[in-house]
Amino acid sequence: MHLVLANQWYPPESGWGGVGMYNYAVSRAYAELGHQVTVVASRLAENIPAAHHANGVAVCRILVQDNYRLRRLPLLGRYVRPFQQLRYARQVAQMLRALHAAQPLDVVEFAEVNAEGFFFARQPCAPFVVRCHTPTFVLKNYYLPAEMPYDTRVISWCERETIRRAHALTAPSQDMANVIAADLKMDAARFVVIPNALPQEFSSFDFRFSIDPPTLRPPDPLTILHVGRLERVKGVVTLAHAIPQVVAAIPHARFVFAGHDRPTGNGGSQRAELETFFAQQGVAHAVEFTGGIDQAELLEWYTRADICVVPSQLYESFSYTAAQAMAAGKPVVASRIGGIPETVDDGETGMLCEAGNPREFADALIRLASDAGLRERMGRAGRAKVAREFSPRRVAECNLQVYAAVRARFLGAAT
Repeated sequence: MHLVLANQWYPPESGWGGVGMYNYAVSRAYAELGHQVTVVASRLAENIPAAHHANGVAVCRILVQDNYRLRRLPLLGRYVRPFQQLRYARQVAQMLRALHAAQPLDVVEFAEVNAEGFFFARQPCAPFVVRCHTPTFVLKNYYLPAEMPYDTRVISWCERETIRRAHALTAPSQDMANVIAADLKMDAARFVVIPNALPQEFSSFDFRFSIDPPTLRPPDPLTILHVGRLERVKGVVTLAHAIPQVVAAIPHARFVFAGHDRPTGNGGSQRAELETFFAQQGVAHAVEFTGGIDQAELLEWYTRADICVVPSQLYESFSYTAAQAMAAGKPVVASRIGGIPETVDDGETGMLCEAGNPREFADALIRLASDAGLRERMGRAGRAKVAREFSPRRVAECNLQVYAAVRARFLGAAT
């Protein structure tokens, strides 16, 4: 089949966020299974190629010109972002119709976020599937107004319309399916639940333990790793308040925050606020910030870590951070929120805590830090689950069953 993934995030140009990582993993898996694969993504600069071919995947990129100055305009600035998103959605529809005219498309998959499939869905020339990663109309419930300073009503409506019109729906967790079904007042059985795929760099069962042991620090400290942006919704403040309790009980514990800094609503930065808090608590010596890191460095940090922590307060339909840690053979301490309990098996591959509860996170981290045998057992169980459920080939094969059924119904309706 000629398959198209239409989603603006495709690594490495877009970074390695969760949606981009999914696109990267499954597109290559489809190609390895013998399908023709095209990705329609965005590019933010003219020096990024408009088209290239790698690993059996043809990538077509639409230039997005984002004028951040307009967003600062009073009143009108709130509507610049949704306008740009809808303009991009129209460009996506135009490109897909041009691709279809040149060589018919068998199935198109859109992510629901930002309603990229909105205009295509109104007059589809091929069957399309919408994969619900986490829509804006869900995410907006977890951000403060200062953290999402733009209007979400138009895009949220367009996301819902695109979901309603889809020929099939998939989601990476049952919880995500249930949340969207409740919002749209539809039957959750319309969704096929298929977990996300980890790229081969992470999902290989033997992982990358060939990396040389770390030389930047003595071997004694027990390393607890947090991967993700430094922002409130990622739970960094919750983790920060747990750290003094952990260090008091486990003096050799060291915490590493790997991820980009983010501004706070009061005009400061999250890292600066955390550093001030750690200094006041007398634990600054036990904390390290790496800043933004590339994939090779991320893999190395997962290798160095003893425990990984995902204290998110943001809805997660599937936690890539938790899955990556499990692939590395590390136990995970994570929030009991959204689809995370479907990614992390509480008591088996990690420990789940109430989102926003520093005491629970501290207790779980102390327990794991104090029991090397428990860390090893959970790490092995996590690696086994990744190999069993999150491999690109398995996820691709599950998706392909949905695609084949959708294509058959679409062709049958057309005759």
